[in-house]
Amino acid sequence: MKDIDKYRPGNLVIFENNSLNARIAKVMQVEYINNKITSLQIDNGHWISKQEIRPACLFVDCLFNLKFYINSSYKYDSNGNIRKIDYEEEIYHYYNGELELLIHKHDNTIWYKNIHIHYIHQLQNLCTEITGEPLLISDLYKNSLSKFYFESSTI
Repeated sequence: MKDIDKYRPGNLVIFENNSLNARIAKVMQVEYINNKITSLQIDNGHWISKQEIRPACLFVDCLFNLKFYINSSYKYDSNGNIRKIDYEEEIYHYYNGELELLIHKHDNTIWYKNIHIHYIHQLQNLCTEITGEPLLISDLYKNSLSKFYFESSTI
């Protein structure tokens, strides 16, 4: 992955190795050699190699779990998942404070101005750069994202 060396403490990533199932983990510390990540400490305190992590994809439905809201109406099913969103525009606007994301209706791509956002850690880093404050993701939201990510999506 081309921006693997852009992980920062607080970023959410997918951790998986041969002995454990994949799960979302929070990066606690990063170790660099020559401006390249050599290892990361994740939320269980273990140091892991960068080969044991991969980025967590950012899906449009995840934005609600990250405290973004949409300027259109939406409905939830009995499990609390988004069932239907009524859009009237070609581009939908999601907001979280000062940060406005644009989602293109035809392909559900997520953009901030001319920056295409693919992964949760990219959104977290963008929030820090734009607002000066990190996009903090509590354990409650991390668990909700884990449930959504592994039960509702195909990876």
